[in-house]
Amino acid sequence: MRRLVYFIVILFSGFGASAQNTHSLQDTIVLEEVITFGNLRKYQSGAKIEQISSKQFEFNQDGNLEQLLSRTLPIPFKADAGGLSTIRIRGTAPDHTSINFGGININSLTLGHSNVSNIPTYLFDKVGVQFGSSSSVNGSGSIGGAVHLGLKNNWVDGFKAKARVSNGSFGEQLYGTKIFVGNGKFESVTRAYYYFKKNDFKFKSTLKDFESGETGFTDTQKNAGIENYGILQEFNYRITENNFFIFNIWYENNWHLVQQNMAVNYLNPEKREEYFDNHIRIWTGYKKRDKAFKYEINGGYVFDNASHNNVTEDTIKTQRIIAEAFIEHDFISNASYKVGAKASRIKPQVYAYSTNLEYEDRIDFYASYYHRFFNRLTATVNLRQGFVSDFNVPFSPSAGLNFIALSREKYILNINGNIASSYRVPTFNDRYWVPGGNPDLKPEKGMNYELGSSWNYCSPNVSGNIKANLFFMNIDNWILWKNGGAYWYAENVQKVHSKGFEFMTDWKYKVMGLISNLGFNYSYTNTKRVESINESPALNRQLEYVPLHAFNLYSITTYKNWDLTFDEIYTGKQFTDEEDKNILKAYFLLNMGLSYNWLINSTNKIRINGMLNNMLNTSYQSSWGYAMPGINYKLSITYNFN
Repeated sequence: MRRLVYFIVILFSGFGASAQNTHSLQDTIVLEEVITFGNLRKYQSGAKIEQISSKQFEFNQDGNLEQLLSRTLPIPFKADAGGLSTIRIRGTAPDHTSINFGGININSLTLGHSNVSNIPTYLFDKVGVQFGSSSSVNGSGSIGGAVHLGLKNNWVDGFKAKARVSNGSFGEQLYGTKIFVGNGKFESVTRAYYYFKKNDFKFKSTLKDFESGETGFTDTQKNAGIENYGILQEFNYRITENNFFIFNIWYENNWHLVQQNMAVNYLNPEKREEYFDNHIRIWTGYKKRDKAFKYEINGGYVFDNASHNNVTEDTIKTQRIIAEAFIEHDFISNASYKVGAKASRIKPQVYAYSTNLEYEDRIDFYASYYHRFFNRLTATVNLRQGFVSDFNVPFSPSAGLNFIALSREKYILNINGNIASSYRVPTFNDRYWVPGGNPDLKPEKGMNYELGSSWNYCSPNVSGNIKANLFFMNIDNWILWKNGGAYWYAENVQKVHSKGFEFMTDWKYKVMGLISNLGFNYSYTNTKRVESINESPALNRQLEYVPLHAFNLYSITTYKNWDLTFDEIYTGKQFTDEEDKNILKAYFLLNMGLSYNWLINSTNKIRINGMLNNMLNTSYQSSWGYAMPGINYKLSITYNFN
């Protein structure tokens, strides 16, 4: 199989943060039309939406979505050493954040979430993150936030290609290629990658060695290998500048050995569990945006398949057919509306489900309104009503404001606020797993209140921004699986309150040919279960795997053809269960990167990149009892041909 993948990659081989000018700072409509996936901001005034800078994105091309976001935004993750990682925005569960590719929420319909360690940043051009509820825009599952994976329309006239080879500690390898072919109107873009990691790192065990009686002895992680590969193919045809067709197909194949905790790794070193999943995701559409009256017609297909230890009888498959259409009308110069509908038919094929479940239909109707008053105040309203077979979905409205409180030649101050209702339809496992599934579950419901400000400054040599946000989130009917003795069962168990403060700042300096970007992100997230059907000693205590304090800071310095980066990640202590034990200690990670851009000639360029991760060789855990690697390196070479 590995040789076959190498052959495919070889065959297909035959993105600094920049300051905006004053005018763009005053423009509260950020359309990002160049990105195929995600008109994120126009109809969401007051919502907090962040996009990863191109420099940060470039330094993390060898990694996955968890590595990118944990280094650049104040978002915690629960992770092991590479096989499994789940996102937790503002103290919510992994099921409460949608991961979006075009009009597809790629989260598993059976589990409810995505393994973000399986999402390679190499395949994409941009990543945007919305903090806080966005179900009125994205539908079910966006209680905590939403992540958008973006692709650019390049409209290449001719041929260009990129090839990347990366090798690192513990047998880590990545091979990738991007092929762009077009004539200015039609383009084909092929992105393919292969990733492998033996993952046989050494770590300090928290156990006691039986023979020596030593605590904190050195052990080696066993049976935790990873092998993933995939291809994303685009076909785009442009009729006019803002009138075009797109067709994208993303095939992904993931395999890993389930990492065992320290105890099993030491006492039963031969234990080996395999987990395999593959996915086919197709998104296509016609987009007409060249007049005041715009519309889109889109469609998609998703096939998800998973198995454990190659037991083919235990089938876990789902298929989705998706159709979406909307119209958008800029009926006056400072106001517009959008109305649309999205429908899907889902067919699950899972060995443990009730046999009378053949398919489920879902349809959402939505409407959005945007209005700008006196060039200072922007207001938006979003309405969404979903319908699901044999299930009641709540109405989900949201409203937001953005006010330019102060505007001068070099700086601008914005005040913004947002109120949003959200929901999550229980997963198929929650409702139909036999035994334990409960078809009478209520949807999880959330209310999010947001108040923020941003100060942007721009001069020829110094530019930057300071952002501060206060939030309060109420999540009711939170679903948990309870131990019923004979079997576990799903029930709406608890109400959770999450409140906090986020501070983000990013600055760019130009001094004597040297360009430096400095950034700092901090989050205070106080998340507690305030009501629970279960008797819980953790009532009104910080929720599990939600650090009260977390921050990261980074610097990217560019001089001529050299880039030097540092990033530091701090994660506060975390409870891991409802008892006041098994508490993860706070930890601090320091990483460094150095790259050189070699311009061979006008058509050939090579980028050499080196990363040194966990430079302090910190011994830490992100998931209770599971080892994480110490100091490690990664070297990559990227060849660009235009």
